[in-house]
Order: sequence, then structure tokens, then C-alpha cells
Amino acid sequence: MHYHPIGSGRYMMRLDPGDEIITSLRQFAADEEVAGGYLTGLGSTSNATMSWLDPETGEYVKRKFDEPMEVANLTGTISVAADDGRPFIHLHAVLAPKELLSYAGHIHDARTGAVMEIIIFTFPDRIERHSLPDKPFPWLVLPGESPPTGGDAEK
Repeated sequence: MHYHPIGSGRYMMRLDPGDEIITSLRQFAADEEVAGGYLTGLGSTSNATMSWLDPETGEYVKRKFDEPMEVANLTGTISVAADDGRPFIHLHAVLAPKELLSYAGHIHDARTGAVMEIIIFTFPDRIERHSLPDKPFPWLVLPGESPPTGGDAEK
């Protein structure tokens, strides 16, 4: 992983072959003390696990890809886990195998293929994720909001 500040809270990052994408982004956020941000990128993966969240069961339906894929789009947020302050990366992607089909979904893990190029925009505010008993994933709580105490999260 290599990155460089490009001004105004923005960074340009390059991940090299074999770099685990989410692990690298977490390490960046920890090193730079980023508690809120947005990222976008492109490149390739050597393997990836993606999923779709089934709204009826609240469970992720996962699919593993053990082949090189183009990353047509990588999009995500950087926040922190409210319980321990560790960086939390929420990442989605559109991946394409050699047939140029596309698969889109939540990224659980992925390794860089030839290269990944990522632009990161940091926020001055801390963005937190809270674990809620009725949600299958940590719930995003915006600055100034009170975390929901249970039941459906308020809009």
C-alpha cells in the first residue's frame, strides 16, 4: 500500500498485487486517524468475496470469485466502530471477469490483482457505526444524531 496526500483532506492511494483491499484501507485510516470519509477507485482483483443482503432474512448471500476480475468501480465509506473506535470500511464494487459480464455487491474481502487506484476524501467529522440488535450490519450514525436504542432505526 502506498498513498500520498493531495491536499484538502484528500489522498491518492495505490495498492500493489496481493494487497488485501479492506485491510489496507483500515490500516490507512488508522495511520492517518481518519474517522470519516468516502472513497472511489478502480483496478483489478485476483480474488474477491462479494454479497447481496437479503432483505427478508437479513443475511448476506455470499459468492467467492477465485479469478482475476476488473474493478470497474469501487465505492465506499470510512467510519469508526462506536464500541472500540477501530476503522470501519463499508465497500461495494462492480467487478467483471474476462467475459466482461458484471457483478455488483458488498465486498467482504478482495486482493489486488495488477493494481488498485483509490482516491480518498476525508471528512472533518467523526462518523460512527453502532451495532443494533435488529440490524444485520453496524448502523451508520451521522454527527449530531443520537444512536438508536433498538427497534427500527429512525430516519
